Amino acid sequence: MFEGNLLKNVKYYGAYQLLYVVIVIILTSIGAFFHFLLDHEISIVESWLHNNHWEILIFGKLLSLFLLNRWFKVRLYQLKSIRELIRELVRWPEPKAIIISFFMIASYLSLSGVVYTGQNLGYWYYHLASFLGLFLFFGIEFIVIAYLDDVLNQKEQPSLGWLSLIYTVFFSAGFRLSVPDYYELLPYVVLCFSTLMYLSGKSFKSWSNVVCFLVVFVAPMGSLFGMDPVWGDDFSPFTVKTKLNLAFLAAIWMVSFCYYKYRDQIVISTRKLLR
Repeated sequence: MFEGNLLKNVKYYGAYQLLYVVIVIILTSIGAFFHFLLDHEISIVESWLHNNHWEILIFGKLLSLFLLNRWFKVRLYQLKSIRELIRELVRWPEPKAIIISFFMIASYLSLSGVVYTGQNLGYWYYHLASFLGLFLFFGIEFIVIAYLDDVLNQKEQPSLGWLSLIYTVFFSAGFRLSVPDYYELLPYVVLCFSTLMYLSGKSFKSWSNVVCFLVVFVAPMGSLFGMDPVWGDDFSPFTVKTKLNLAFLAAIWMVSFCYYKYRDQIVISTRKLLR
């Protein structure tokens, strides 16, 4: 099972997640340490860590990606730069990905209900930070995954099914160790990551589909509607009445991906029936 390139991918992605968690812990500890040196109360320290958590997480991911890139260069791998890789990955998203993204946000909001809070409109910085934080939090993951595929899998492609499963487990562990799940959004986060894994396609390089799903569904749901795993609805102008349970999320997911997979067949069959 864990042989050859599969083991290499697992090893390096696991090392990336471990490095990311360690960096977040170090940054959090340093921030708390200086606050305590200034004799700040524990409530002030907790508030600072909470309000700046997205910045800490994104810095941790960027630094981990940088160190991973440095490691491969030291090992004398034939590498593309991160900039070159991103240029190759960015294309116009597939129509199916666009439709799925809009279908999922429309389905979630209509099924869960939306309430206007009326008190958080002034927190525009936090709306922007949440949007960019969610986009980068997931987006950097797929740069890393595509980067590992480009470096390690040039001669032999490991099982995408096993890689997807293992990456999801490692990502979930990294998330849980770096983000306190006060808002009980771990199933939602895992669902978003799994969806992105599927949309990223073969070799995880359909990055335009990933960007589309993040911009249309994940980032707006967090920054505007309170589905932010770090801040919840603390700063969002809207909130959902009911956070859908795993069964509802799975139902939306299944309908979306049945459409994604069988859209062409459905369209052809419908046209034949209408003739």
